[in-house]
Amino acid sequence: MKFRAFDRSLHKTLAFAAIHLLIAVTLGYAFTGSFILAGALALVEPSLNTVVHHRFDRWWERRGLHGPRAALAKSALFGLAHLVIAVSLGWLLTGSFVLASAYALVEPLANTVAHFGFERWWARRTTGVRPAALASAVTAA
Repeated sequence: MKFRAFDRSLHKTLAFAAIHLLIAVTLGYAFTGSFILAGALALVEPSLNTVVHHRFDRWWERRGLHGPRAALAKSALFGLAHLVIAVSLGWLLTGSFVLASAYALVEPLANTVAHFGFERWWARRTTGVRPAALASAVTAA
């Protein structure tokens, strides 16, 4: 039974990864006009963030900080690190700080909106039932 849960989780993760990559490449192309730069932004930035997250997580654990405030502080610091990496890489690839900053802000926002829609779609797909918030919004309209 656990294998089936993992299998569904993996399918969900891979499905959203494809959407995330599509958004990143599309926005990268819109901002740069180059599929090569768009691909580099879409592939290199998450790779760097993965390495940084691993190192950051290990550093954080050595401090022994736990609890809701610590989790909020950890998330805020990693969010800042993520933003610095995204802007720095974008600036390195495009030569424009403004373009890099805009991409670093717009891409996560677009993925957040996409993730909301994806979660709703996934819930309907896997359960055949509309999520309560969606069902009430549809019936109210």
